[in-house]
Amino acid sequence: MGELKTCLAVLYKRKGKNVLTEAEFQFAVSLDFRWFTPQEAQRLMELAIRQGLLVRTDMYLSPSFDYKDVEAPLSFRPSREVLVGEKEEVSLFAQLVGLITSQGGLKKREAVGRINRTQERLGVDVEVAALVVANDLGLDISDLVGPVRDEVLSR
Repeated sequence: MGELKTCLAVLYKRKGKNVLTEAEFQFAVSLDFRWFTPQEAQRLMELAIRQGLLVRTDMYLSPSFDYKDVEAPLSFRPSREVLVGEKEEVSLFAQLVGLITSQGGLKKREAVGRINRTQERLGVDVEVAALVVANDLGLDISDLVGPVRDEVLSR
């Protein structure tokens, strides 16, 4: 989590803002700083939200920590490893999003948005919110309930 936290701190310091919209976040990471592709910038944002380093309120993203206290060299550039995060969590979440997009008829962005709104509304882990969304769409989630339960209980 150290490099991810540093990455976010550098981003917010260089932008000179306490809050960014999702579009500003992705634009800065991919086009302004050229750290990652737009898809990878989206992944970085989702990972930071899942790990609790970014908080989404309305349309804005803000760090959940005092980013001004994080020290980083002027030449800081995050490695690709920062996108990996916790592999099991990412792959389980990706599985759930894949199920919702392939069988639920939603585009990835719509699916993730719906999952995030459900997560905020219910105050549950992102994987549980994804199960709720999949269930609301009438999808068979029986084979994923156990892995999600295990993942949540392991934290």
